[in-house]
Amino acid sequence: MSLSQTTIPREDLFVQSKFVSQPHHTPFNPPYPPYEGQNAEEACHLSFLRSLENLKTMYLDAFLVNAPEITGDSMAALLNLLLRLKAEKRVRYTGLCNIASVDTLSYLHEAVPGAIQIVQNPLHSPWDPEYKIPRYCRENGIQYNTFYTLTGSDRIVRNPTTESIAEERNITAQQVFLQYCVQSQITPLVGARSQKNLLSSLAIANGEVDPLPNEDMKALSRLMAEQSVINRYRGAILLERQMKQLKKEKGREKMRSDQARFLQDALAERERGEQEVVQKAKERAKKLADQLREENVSV
Repeated sequence: MSLSQTTIPREDLFVQSKFVSQPHHTPFNPPYPPYEGQNAEEACHLSFLRSLENLKTMYLDAFLVNAPEITGDSMAALLNLLLRLKAEKRVRYTGLCNIASVDTLSYLHEAVPGAIQIVQNPLHSPWDPEYKIPRYCRENGIQYNTFYTLTGSDRIVRNPTTESIAEERNITAQQVFLQYCVQSQITPLVGARSQKNLLSSLAIANGEVDPLPNEDMKALSRLMAEQSVINRYRGAILLERQMKQLKKEKGREKMRSDQARFLQDALAERERGEQEVVQKAKERAKKLADQLREENVSV
């Protein structure tokens, strides 16, 4: 639905769009230029303009660059483009989505100051098991948004500690965890399958749930510390899986290389064999010619 079809005032809505990497645009491939080198900047600008056109709005509240398949060389140009869009008042806040490491975030934040106001990541990431990225965001005034906030935190939400806090405060365990995120300077992005669940999340956003006391925050922080162990395990599993895949690919490359070498050797051997046949034929022909010449001389 475009914004022109709603009766809610535009200033009461927070509208966000993203520039995502090539694989995500496969169904819309023809209108988009390749994403390598300077073309990435052109594609990002086109994506932004298409968002304005499709949503029927003159500006976006937030525009993020989805980072994974975009190279570091292209990223600085994209962030400078975001700064230009902000200067033109076509977007209010800019940032990154799915940034993998705190080192990459730190480098880009220092390389293009002011471009990264928002970082949007899954709350529990195997590539950032110890939650270094949200810590960096807190220390540098960057708003940290999380997706899969509840679906990825099922172990914590269902923990007896969380359920006990919820029962004591007469709220749901989901609300307890969302309130913990808010007090930890994390903006949780949540979806809802029912109006009831949506309203329970809105209670957090509207400040209708009282802040958690320090002892509850510490108890939930201990559960998050336990989760970091799980994150590290998942990271190790994913890394092992990637290494196996890389090994398979290298194995296939070696097999193709061996096949090509075998084919080359076979062709060279056949060539040598053909040369030998030709050489022997030449020798027989010469011998026959010499023999005929001798016979003619004798006659």
